[in-house]
Formats: sequence, C-alpha cells, structure tokens
Amino acid sequence: MSTQTSATVQDREALAVALSGIQARLDDFIIGLDGVKEAMVLALIAQEHIYLMGEPGSAKTLLAEVAGSAANLRFQFNQMHRDTRLAELIGDIQIAREPLKDGSGEVIRQVLRPGGILTADVALLDDISRAPGEALNVLLRILNERMYQNRKIPLMTAIATSNPTTDEYYNEPLDPANLDRFTLQLKTQGTVGAQQWHEARRIMDRYEGFAADLHEGSGSVSAPVLRSARDALRAVRIPPRVLEAYRKFMDNLINKYGCTPENSLLTDRTMLVKVPRMIKALALLEGRDEANVGDLRVLKYILTFRIPENLYENLDNLLNEVVQEMEQNEEMLSEESQEQQQGTQGQEDSEESGQEAQERDAGGDQDLVDQLLEAMQAQGEESDKRKSMQQQAASPEGGPPQAQRAQAQHVEHLDELLDKIRGRLERNQADSEIHSGGSPRTYRRMKSFEEFMDTDPGDTAIWMNRVHPALPRAFHRKKKNVGGKVIIIRDVSQSMEGRYARWTSSVVTRMVDMVRKKRMRIGYIEFNHVSRKYSHDGRFFTRDYDKIIDKAANVSCSGVTNYQYPLRDALHEFRKGRGSNRHILFLTDGEPTQGDWLVREERKQAKAMGVSIHTLFIGTTECPEILDILSEETDGSQFLATPDDRGGLSIAERVARNAQKLKNPPPFPDGPPGGRASPGLPRRANLWKG
Repeated sequence: MSTQTSATVQDREALAVALSGIQARLDDFIIGLDGVKEAMVLALIAQEHIYLMGEPGSAKTLLAEVAGSAANLRFQFNQMHRDTRLAELIGDIQIAREPLKDGSGEVIRQVLRPGGILTADVALLDDISRAPGEALNVLLRILNERMYQNRKIPLMTAIATSNPTTDEYYNEPLDPANLDRFTLQLKTQGTVGAQQWHEARRIMDRYEGFAADLHEGSGSVSAPVLRSARDALRAVRIPPRVLEAYRKFMDNLINKYGCTPENSLLTDRTMLVKVPRMIKALALLEGRDEANVGDLRVLKYILTFRIPENLYENLDNLLNEVVQEMEQNEEMLSEESQEQQQGTQGQEDSEESGQEAQERDAGGDQDLVDQLLEAMQAQGEESDKRKSMQQQAASPEGGPPQAQRAQAQHVEHLDELLDKIRGRLERNQADSEIHSGGSPRTYRRMKSFEEFMDTDPGDTAIWMNRVHPALPRAFHRKKKNVGGKVIIIRDVSQSMEGRYARWTSSVVTRMVDMVRKKRMRIGYIEFNHVSRKYSHDGRFFTRDYDKIIDKAANVSCSGVTNYQYPLRDALHEFRKGRGSNRHILFLTDGEPTQGDWLVREERKQAKAMGVSIHTLFIGTTECPEILDILSEETDGSQFLATPDDRGGLSIAERVARNAQKLKNPPPFPDGPPGGRASPGLPRRANLWKG
C-alpha cells in the first residue's frame, strides 16, 4: 500500500471517529429529529450553512449549541432582533490615532477589531428573519464568500434558525437570494405537535424538568480533524449512474412537474455545485468512497423551501420514480446485451463465411440496435403518457398535486397578462409606512413618555441632567410595505363548465405562483348567483398558496351570474385591513344576469379605497362593457381570452371602449328617449340603466 493511500485511510478513520462523536452527542441531547441531526453532521462535513425553521420550543437552538459543543470549535451565539447592528456580528469599531510621518499631525480613523462571526468556527444566527436588512445583507455576503474586507475568516458552518413565516408569528421570510445562501434547509416540529408520545416520554426522562446542561462531558474532536473532512470529500467519487439519475430527477422537476423560477428556487450555485458536494458528504458519513443512487435522499435536506410544498411532500415518490425508470432501462439493456452476445456466439459457430455474410450480419446488428432504441423511446413516451393520464385522474390525497392538472392546459400569451399585472403589483412595493415594529430609519421628537425606552441614549442622558420642554429624540421606525394583497374573483356559473373551467384554473395557478414570488397575501372567491369566499384557518387573506391552487383545480360550475356579491365581499375584506397595493383579478365569461349590472356602489368604493381591478374576459362573444368600466375607473388592466386553433386559449390585451363615455356620460341616465330599451337593442344601449 502506498504512503499516500495509507495516509488517506488513516484520515478517513480519524474522521469516522470524529463524526461518530458528534452524532453520539447529538443523540444524547436531542431525542428524535433524526433527519435534522443527520443534516447537521452533513453541514459540518461539507462546511455548508444550514437553515432551520420550526415552531418555538422545537430544539432548533439546542441543536446548534450541541453541534457547536461537540467539538473543540470556537462557537459564536448571535441573538438577532429588529435593532441588530452589524458591529454586534463582526466585532467592535474602534477609533485609532496614527501620527503622520512628517510629525505635523495625526490621522484619526475607524478600525475594526474582529469578533463575532469573523472569528468563529461555527456560528448560530438565532431568529435570523428578525434582523434588519442593513445588517443582514452584509452578513449573508460574508456567509457566501467567507471573507470580510479581503480577509479570510475561519467560519465553517453557520446555523440559522427562524420561527414559521405564518401570520401568527408576525415573521417575514428571507427573500430567495438570502435563502439560497443556506444549502441545507429543514423544518423542525416538536414531539407534542407531532403526537410522538414515545419520544415525548424519553425527553421527560432525559431532562426530568431541568434544562440541558451542555457542560456535561466535553468535546473531543479537534477543529483540524473536522476541517480535513472537506479535503476527504475530494476522494469520494460520484459514478455516472448517480449523475444520470440526478439529471433525470431535475429534468422531471422542471419539465414534468412545472418547477419554474416563479415558484421554485433552483439556482446553479446550489443545484450544480452544492448538491454534488452534499451527495459526497452523505457517502463519506456512511464510510464509503463512492456514492450511490440512494445518496440522492440528501435532496430532502436541500429542497424543503426550494420547490412547491405539495411536490416536496411527494419527494420520496419522485426519487423512487427515477430509480425505477433507470432500473427498467438497465434491465432492458442487459437483456438485449445477452441476446447480442448469443447472436455473436452463434455467428462464430456457424459455417457461413465471406464478405457478404459479414456485411449482412453487421447490418442486422445495427438494425437490432436501432429497433431497441426505437422501442425504448416508444416505451418511454407511452409511460409518460400513462403517468400523465394517471395524474389527471388522481385524487388530491393519493396522487400528484392537483395544481399540475391546471398548469397542463394550453394557454398562450399568459405571460403578457402576468407581466402587466406584475408591474402594477410592484408599483408601491418599496413604500414604507410608520410601524412600531419596524427598523429605526431616522429620528423624531418624542411625543409621549410611553416612548421613553425608544429614545436616543445620548439625548436622553443630556435631557435627564437638564430637563427642558424639548423632549429627547426617539427612533422614527418604519416598516416597508412589501407584498400587498391580491384577491382572485372567479366566475363558476353554468357557462364556465368544461374547457373554460380548465383554462381559468390554469390562469389562477400561474397568478398564484406569481403572487407567491412576491410573498403577497392572497384571497380567493368563486361566484355565480352567490359568492363563496375561501378561508384558511379562519383567515381570508393567506399565504397558503398551494391550498388555493388545489381549490381552483376542483370546481363545480352551475347557476347564473351576479357581479355584485363577489365584489362586495372582496371590498369588505380589503376594508378590514390597511395599507396600499391592493388588487383584484376578475375572471368571467359572461355578463351579469342578476343584481346591479353596473355595480355602481362597488365601483365607487373600489375607487375610493384605491383598489385596482384587472379584468379577464374569456369567450368569443362581445366583451361586456362593464368590465371596461371597472378596470378604467380603478386603474386596472383589461384582457381578452379566446380559443385558438390548437384547442387552447390565447390571451391578448384589449383597449377599453368606454374611456370617452366615462368622461362624457350620456344625458339620459335612465335609458334612451322614448322609454325603456327593448330587449332587442344592443347591450351598450342599456349600460347606463342597470
């Protein structure tokens, strides 16, 4: 055995001992959460960052502290809050005085004394989503580059934690660019919430009502040994078969299950660089120097927040689907190889000779290979077709997500509608509003003594020594009005049955995906002669986008059309809250047949509240002018969707016909002279009657 190979084996044995010690310490303090503990060890092996989201008390912080104490590493705890300053994370700023070379004076400048994350091996960023952007942006750049001011830092792994991003926790999520800095991303759940009573009993026996004492025992793993894991990864090989399985899986995610930049976070940095490294890390953790297809399960620790939730819940099935497909192809190739070998042996034993026979045999072999490839391709197409039919017929509980059925419908030029509305959504996105929970932006005079704890310390000290009528300065806190709210109003009257319903589901699905990217709250209303609001956990506005997509994919169309009820319900929900950037997407295929056809009161309220109504008319008949009036009065957009020659739907922007009429309303609000308009007159003559 060569010296180099011997050293490699010794390093791997030492690393195995180190990793077993970390795993054992995690198992000693943390009951359950096996997947999270394994991901924590993988993060240390590959020196990647990890993000944990979970409800309070689900051992997120304890996991990080135990991992940091499991080795002789420099561990840094950072409690993030709304006023976190960058100096708290990277060290203190000092004033340095340096004399000039000519002795004529001195220079006074700021000098950073490195500390915090700049000197740590493992750092815990607790409640990272609460940190203000001023500190978070610099911090995440440090995490990505592992450098600060052209100086390398020893940081191996950063562990970020966060509470759920639901409305109950008043917690804003990380934006995609920041979230992508963390290769491993997982959700944690407490044993009580998961009703894991056996593990709950073990936790009670382990702690007996007392907090964990991390000083029990001591870490025996040195930092150099753990750092050697990064070098050991270079010796782990990923066979072509594993790379091909990973390629097929990614191809299925994008082309089969509709993972697009609008609803997924599949970046080159993570999927092409980080994932192969994590596959190697899992193989190294299990003591292998070569990865196998089973190591693709590491994707469960990476794709948690990168793909739609309904796909992530079926991730095991998606991986098994790729493995089974590869095994079937390999089995077919193996059988064909055996047949070719038998044919070759028979050819050698035969008495046939001559150039013509050889050419005939060679041509026959080539024909056989071509037939095999054609058969494999046909089988693959048939398999994809069969799976697609199964997906469309599957139930929400047992099959693939219902949202995929809606996305499969052919809708052309839908991006034009989304781009137009996206521009309206982003118009006020950066506006800030005064909010007590926002970040300190500027200063203002204190208005009451209730704000005393939020004043400038220097001004307060001066004011306390010499009280005078001018109160000290207080922080002027503002919170960015990011997001906003969108309500989708969808016609489910009898005329929408069939292909119109499927097309509309496709539009709703894409709209929800766009809103998901902006992290806007969304509401969903279906209407015919009544209005039905969808609510989740008692709330109308929600960020549970997948549930709305599932709801939109399963509709029952009946009844007649009334515009008043859904608009009234939507405006009522907007009236409950405050803020700007509020929009309605109104989808219908016909004119109202009940109630006030002109929805006069609802138009007046929408205009007064600043709600923009965007309309999409689906059909081949003349578009109702009331839709033009709705969008024109509220600064919305107008679109028309008509069936195309390919059996799909084509969307185009339309120009409102009522702009001049809105400026100069007809002099006869009760209809044309001579009494009521007859039913035979065009609808336009009756518009101003209601």
